[in-house]
Formats: sequence, structure tokens, C-alpha cells
Amino acid sequence: MAYLDIPLFTVKSPDMLQILQQVQWALNTLDENNFPNGVSGDTVIKAGTITGKSIADVSVGLKKLMFTEWPFTLTTPSQPITTTSSIDCGGFFVFDPNKFPGGSWYFEAAIQSSSSSYTITAQLKNGTNVLTSVGTSNTTWTVVRTPNAVVMPTSAAALTVTLTSPSTSATASLWAARLVYVC
Repeated sequence: MAYLDIPLFTVKSPDMLQILQQVQWALNTLDENNFPNGVSGDTVIKAGTITGKSIADVSVGLKKLMFTEWPFTLTTPSQPITTTSSIDCGGFFVFDPNKFPGGSWYFEAAIQSSSSSYTITAQLKNGTNVLTSVGTSNTTWTVVRTPNAVVMPTSAAALTVTLTSPSTSATASLWAARLVYVC
């Protein structure tokens, strides 16, 4: 069995330290006893899509699995990122169309505005080019997803997230951003 050994001494945030300790413990103690009722293959793999030794050969395509959405986290800061102008939130994700199967990609962000009079936005960017954005004027945390699939780059590109506020009278806040692959 694999063993996860996170260099926890490098983590400065107490909240992140607690999360990583829990993940490390969970993965390092994972075995068949964690699933006393078993897990049926029919709950994971679509019936009739696997033949021969596909699973043994580690060649099960995403479209054969029961899950239809696959999240790719871009940024999840330990505390919300805030601005009254514009700020790069990181989320450095190298998208290479040759490494991802055909399908649709959507952009999601957990964001809020300090003023219902102003719509704040989270943008998915390829360099300075805005691929798509989501916005809200809600003053409570809201997860917003693009209504249409994002037109992804046709060659390898580093994608980032930018949070913007249209006015110094409104604080824009972002707690998470992700890409969601839908097959």
C-alpha cells in the first residue's frame, strides 16, 4: 500500500494543517475495512461499457464511469481573497487539449459582493485573454457556474483566475474557483 507523507512542518495555516493531517491519516489508513458493506462496480462503472481486461490494464475511459462531472480545483485559499479593484487569485492550471478527452468544460466560483448594487466577477484567463467569467451581486456566498461551456484553448495554456470589483464601494470576495469537466 502507498504511504502519504506530507511535509506538514512547511504548512503555516492552522486550518490548512488540520485539513492536510486529516487527508494524510485517511489515505494512510485506507483498506478494505473502510468499506464494510462493499462498493458495487455498478455504482462506479456504467453497465456494459467494460470488456476483457480493461480494468486490469488501467484503461477505463472517463465516459465509462458513472460520474458525469469531474472538478479541477483552480484555487481554494485558506481565507477568502478580497479586493476593491482587481487581483490575480492564482489558480495556475496548465490545460493541454492533447491530454484531456473531448467534453465540455465549465467555470465555477464561490464569490460574493459586499454591496448588492455592484456585480463582482471572477474571470478565467489565458494570459491577458479572458476565456469566460461569472458574476454576482449577492452579499452571501454564492457558487456561480458559466451557463455555457467554456471555449478552451486549442494548444497548451496556463489558465489563471482574476477577481474584479467594478467600484471601490464594493468588496469582491472569492473563496474557491474550479473548472468542471462534463463528459
